[in-house]
Amino acid sequence: MKHAKRVGPAVAAGLAMTLTLAACGGENSSDDAGGTGGTDAVKGGTVTIYHASDFEHLDPARAFVTDTGMSGQLLYRTLTAFAWDPKAKKVELKGDTAEKWESSPDFKTWTFTLKDGLKYEDGSPITTKDIKYNVERSFSADLSEGAPYGKNYLDCKDYAGPYKPAGNNGGKGCTAIETPDDKTIIFKLNQPVSEFHMTASMKIFAPTPVAKDTKTQYDNRVFSSGPYKVETYTRDKTLTLVRNTNWDQATDPIRTALPDRFEFKFGDDEAIVDQRLIAGSGADANAISFSGVQAQNLSKLSQANVKDRVIEGSDVCKRYIAFNQQKPLLKDQKLREALTYGIDKQAYITARGGDRLNKPIDSIVPKELDGYRPATAFTAPLTGDLDKAKAALAESGYKGEKLVLGASDATGVSVKAAEAAQAAWKRIGVNVDIKKIPGANYYSTQQNDASATDLVTAGWCQDWASLSTIVAPVLGPDNTAPGKAAQNNYGRSPIGWDQMNKIPGIADQKEAANAWADVLDEAMKTAPLVPISEDNNVYVLGGNITGATVNPDIGGLPDLTKIGLKKVG
Repeated sequence: MKHAKRVGPAVAAGLAMTLTLAACGGENSSDDAGGTGGTDAVKGGTVTIYHASDFEHLDPARAFVTDTGMSGQLLYRTLTAFAWDPKAKKVELKGDTAEKWESSPDFKTWTFTLKDGLKYEDGSPITTKDIKYNVERSFSADLSEGAPYGKNYLDCKDYAGPYKPAGNNGGKGCTAIETPDDKTIIFKLNQPVSEFHMTASMKIFAPTPVAKDTKTQYDNRVFSSGPYKVETYTRDKTLTLVRNTNWDQATDPIRTALPDRFEFKFGDDEAIVDQRLIAGSGADANAISFSGVQAQNLSKLSQANVKDRVIEGSDVCKRYIAFNQQKPLLKDQKLREALTYGIDKQAYITARGGDRLNKPIDSIVPKELDGYRPATAFTAPLTGDLDKAKAALAESGYKGEKLVLGASDATGVSVKAAEAAQAAWKRIGVNVDIKKIPGANYYSTQQNDASATDLVTAGWCQDWASLSTIVAPVLGPDNTAPGKAAQNNYGRSPIGWDQMNKIPGIADQKEAANAWADVLDEAMKTAPLVPISEDNNVYVLGGNITGATVNPDIGGLPDLTKIGLKKVG
């Protein structure tokens, strides 16, 4: 998932799987939300959420970024889902729309059975045909930004999605998905996948009815299967969600749905939002922000009337810069090595707000995850190794040409961090221009080969507790287009692709983790990207907010599934 903390081996199959996480709260973290929205929470009221930019996509076939990963929990349900328990510091895989599931002994056929009583916002029943249809939608070239696992794993060769007559199997859709009745769905995979019950937590496994599909416009008005539905949506300004009265709490182990409404406000200056939330009065008593506290305001959090309203926790999404090997200059490995040695990670971290908000990393794999290995290729001090950088540059064919570094303009720190990288590379004689890309379509721009920059600022979170959801999407191939990089492989590295296609069938998770780690080690020897930092997330809550915790499982964002208000009215 584009810019989650799932730790420990994923070995259990069946109705529930528990993954234990490292403690993620600071000393001021709220710990009163074990699943009830806080012990002092009441039902009702409106929660306001400030967000620096609009969502790139709300459509579950296209949603693959952490902000939609969290907010989408309010709008739609998937076959399985990970529930975060802040008291136990665990995430647990649970059936969301699925009551149960089972696999064939070879892990190539998976059968899920839906719960009784599942309904959409209009009261109509949710069926397996709707889940099949949304997975099929993810095959469409027009909706290509979402999770790739349907295209990668399902035995639907040459299937082109539901919108084109050619490649639609005569209207039968993806024949690798069978729906013998409205409660049973069967997936036939093109390879063994021992983790497919976890794959089913991805948003592409949410239901979308054919009659409500508006293709690329579905972003603007998704049809709810979750506890809330869209009331109004003005792009880049506001999104208002109100209760889906046909959602049944008894079927849902993930969400408490205490507030009556959620109002998202996009584009407000983050420093000003901090000031409002630190004051925590008036309408902002019921507010939180997805951006987290800005560095210049951290010192104010120790105030007596503020410190008890601070929640804090790390996530293990990894920030890195990828070197686009489709660009002629970046095909030169010595240039990539020079860029790797030359980056000043400490300056980058300082630009992103300093050491409290960021921690340096040496790998795109979290240290807590089975399969993590310390980096051995192109290691350097945090400030870089100028001698090695200049030596590699001298061996390259670089002649002073301009490289372009892409950065999201959604937050000021992204651009400041890009400027720190620009300055670090200038020290070794590499000229870099910065291209600011609107945050609402940043990843869409970088996934497009024609518009991708030479150097790509990126972030990645594993989708579940496996290197399969890190190494393959970040460095692997597009399974639907042999010879082409996966859509999130911004470095376009071709190393280890044959092996990557074999590892998902390994049933022993430790063996699989070691195999993934071996492939990653080989790929990193070619300098496809440079890992830089991970976030530590600090938020201040409005004074009436309760039950809020940092959810490390979804990008370290405040968990909206259990949040509530202390009083209403």
